[in-house]
Amino acid sequence: MLREITGVTQDAASSTRRWFHDDFFDLFVRQDREGDIVALELCYGVGHAEHALVWKKELGHFHDGPDGHSLDAEALASRFARECGEVPHRISTSVLRVIRDFPELDRLARARRRKYRREQWQQG
Repeated sequence: MLREITGVTQDAASSTRRWFHDDFFDLFVRQDREGDIVALELCYGVGHAEHALVWKKELGHFHDGPDGHSLDAEALASRFARECGEVPHRISTSVLRVIRDFPELDRLARARRRKYRREQWQQG
């Protein structure tokens, strides 16, 4: 069950960083001052370091992971819905939308990296 990690390092930007974690997922979210989501990264799988579905307001969707890995959006959405735990409804519905929209956009969005690389604040 996803639980929020408190004490996440914040930067001087006009957005707030949030982190939710369990044994299968790491969810990193940036929200603006009004609470709107401006970016999210859903890392998933054993070790959380191999696959990430990313959405950024200005850039759209992309998926990071090893070559040959395809996203099973329905399976991922179902698991996330079961395990979203402490994730606020506004965020969880956005994550589910990003997961379900990705296959439709996949022909335009391709994996950018073979291995997901976290920012400094996402190191745990």
